[in-house]
Amino acid sequence: MRGLHILQILPMYHTDGEELLNDLAHVTKFNEFNEQEIIEFLKNNAVDGIILRAPAKITSAILDACQDSIVISGAGVGLDNIDVAYATKKGIRVLHAPKINSQATAEHAASLILATMKNIPMFHKETKQGNFGYRDGKYTRELYNKKMGLIGFGSIAQKVAKIMRYGFDMEVIVYVRNIYEERKKLADSIDVKLTTSMKEVFRESDVISLHIPLNDHTKELIDRTYFDVMKYSAVLINTARGGIINENDLVEALRNRKILRAGIDVFSNEPPPVGHPFFDLEEIILTPHIGGISLEAAKATSVTIVENLVKAINGEELETIVNGDQINAKEREERLNERRTQKGHSCF
Repeated sequence: MRGLHILQILPMYHTDGEELLNDLAHVTKFNEFNEQEIIEFLKNNAVDGIILRAPAKITSAILDACQDSIVISGAGVGLDNIDVAYATKKGIRVLHAPKINSQATAEHAASLILATMKNIPMFHKETKQGNFGYRDGKYTRELYNKKMGLIGFGSIAQKVAKIMRYGFDMEVIVYVRNIYEERKKLADSIDVKLTTSMKEVFRESDVISLHIPLNDHTKELIDRTYFDVMKYSAVLINTARGGIINENDLVEALRNRKILRAGIDVFSNEPPPVGHPFFDLEEIILTPHIGGISLEAAKATSVTIVENLVKAINGEELETIVNGDQINAKEREERLNERRTQKGHSCF
């Protein structure tokens, strides 16, 4: 294999991946994300690939600085930190990680559900301060026989549905944009109900967990329109992407006691700025976007994305190349136009 030069932006989630990357390629590593420094580096150095993790970003300016057609890989399933549309326009293939961390994320969602319904952080805090009487007059909430609402029905949501349905005997209702036969069969097989009404899920559920991607259609989709119809005793969980929630509306809903609590693993901007309004609310349980970073998932994912990056650089077609079909179609059209031009010239 020819010598590869890879630009790595921020440490990977596990050292196993970094060790493999350094075995397979010459690596230039930026331990901090500085867009201008990365642009200057790319203007003066040719690389075969870029591997990064959030909060680092691949912007149009970074893509313009790339000297050759390269391959870019994110560290997770989400790609909201990479300008995929512009990369596609420039013929740059973009990979995401396979869904190795779906079990870890589902378990983290379940943990936040339990933490919010049982108010574990406050009981923990007061007990450690010697305030055993804090429990007097305060009650936890049971999950048994209550309704679980899921927004989205991908691999993570399906695992959450199974955990809550079979572990706590909850009724599960799932919002999807379309109900087709295969999806209906899957839902029936795990005993959950599908609906195309998001308001129905928010209105009826005792616990709501979000599992949709962040894109132009879902940005700040979850706002006061939905908070206003929730039960005052309901909790909201987000382990997907922070940007799908209107954070100010959520703060207002919690302050006005429209909903009970929220469990949040993701933020619109990461890391969240000092003084973020979530920090002042006891009704929000926060974790620093660690849902998918179990030890097992981090090791497996870091190695897999390195292997896939190298395969893609060497021309292999992979399911994890998110824009491969568009680039292949564009390249076929360019070759066809080139042949047409050559054929036209031969007539003179």
